[in-house]
Amino acid sequence: MPLPSLSVCREFSAERINVVANHPVVRPWLGGDGPLDLSSLVANPNNYLLMNADGGVLFQQMEPGLYEAHTQFLPSCRGSDAIEAVKDALRYMFTRTDAVEIVSKVPAGNKGALGLVRAIHGQLQFTREKALLINGEPVGVGYYALPIMTWAGKCEYLAASGQWFHEKLEAAKSATAGAAPLHDDDDAHDRYVGATVEMFQAGQIAKALGFYSRWAKFAGYGPISLIATDPILLDIGDAILAVRGDDFSVLLCR
Repeated sequence: MPLPSLSVCREFSAERINVVANHPVVRPWLGGDGPLDLSSLVANPNNYLLMNADGGVLFQQMEPGLYEAHTQFLPSCRGSDAIEAVKDALRYMFTRTDAVEIVSKVPAGNKGALGLVRAIHGQLQFTREKALLINGEPVGVGYYALPIMTWAGKCEYLAASGQWFHEKLEAAKSATAGAAPLHDDDDAHDRYVGATVEMFQAGQIAKALGFYSRWAKFAGYGPISLIATDPILLDIGDAILAVRGDDFSVLLCR
């Protein structure tokens, strides 16, 4: 199963995002005065600019694993279209990069930004009064965070990747005499397994192992462990898997 296609893709030029950032409807909410040029931020390989046709999200690395999201869309991309783009951007960051937490600032009065952060289940950490100048006037700012564990638990679309994994594992177990049966359907497990599968497919091996094992300890599932790296061999407790690219095979069922 290949990595899911997304409505956003990474760009390495600031040309299009500069047009969005300097749009008269967008520019005031970014604070300060004068035209913006995001070229230096986009040129930094530690940052990620993920865009659709009408805008996108610039993820600025604050430290390894921690990124601040700067969301900018033209008026033509609001509501469900913007929400889809932001959700896909988060999926990219959490499964295809080292990101484990995304943070964002929402100026008071920016209803669009507030709606987006609520739609993706961002958690308000604190507020600061007069923290940003908007049109020359100081306004308050809400500071939001989205940890990877919260994200995965809320993302219903991850379940498809988890179900694909479980169906393939179940087929191998059914063909093996004496193999232990799979557990009952578990939507939460499908989501966290789905996120783990996509991390493996994207080459985020260490992150996938740590992410799933941390969740499994809390949820009462067995951990997974790495046996070898070339090819990737995994011990998932009731089976040994070989992971190659975006697919896997079952070498042994227990």
